[in-house]
Amino acid sequence: MPLDLIVDRDQRGFDVEAHCEASEMEKRRASNVMNNILSVLTHYSESTGKVVCAKRLSASGIGLLNSSIISSLGRIKQSFVLTDPNLLDMPIVYVSDAFLKLTGYSRHEVLGQNCRFLSGVDTDSSTLFQIKANIQAEQACTVRILNYRKDGSSFWNLLHISPVRNASGKIAYLVGVQTEDGGNHDRHGLSPEKRQLSVVGMVKVAIRTPSIGASTSRS
Repeated sequence: MPLDLIVDRDQRGFDVEAHCEASEMEKRRASNVMNNILSVLTHYSESTGKVVCAKRLSASGIGLLNSSIISSLGRIKQSFVLTDPNLLDMPIVYVSDAFLKLTGYSRHEVLGQNCRFLSGVDTDSSTLFQIKANIQAEQACTVRILNYRKDGSSFWNLLHISPVRNASGKIAYLVGVQTEDGGNHDRHGLSPEKRQLSVVGMVKVAIRTPSIGASTSRS
């Protein structure tokens, strides 16, 4: 069965609430998250000397996450992060609540960081090299990697990384979906691998839909 059909089928049954209109609480939460992201990226600009602003990103075809996208991403209940490969050191620009719960970090501690902070002394360097090679080749990959929580405890992470393209086909973000090894099928009957594909599918829809709508309104 084609991968697109698997993702599409799983999405329909995975989280119906993802298609519901955002409530006022969700809108306020999305606004708070967006302000947090902008604050972290401002600090990133000051510390690296590389200016990050909406005008510059828009000119290159990359947009900052808006409140509509953040609201859609907030309905995804799995652990995942979005990183921006178009910025120096590929900082994290969005993090899910499930990721914070899994790792023990706060949102402010994670935003603006490269994902390498999850690695530790016993993390396999060859696995890290494999991840880097796939990112450079603009290819999705799935690895089993030893990661570390904030408290220093380790866990085996079934990590899936996939490029996320915008409506024009340019890679806007990388999505990394984390699943602690040992998990079985969830309440929807999905295996960890299919859950990860479902998350990737929903993230891609969330990123592409506003861009498509904006393009349509300008035409």
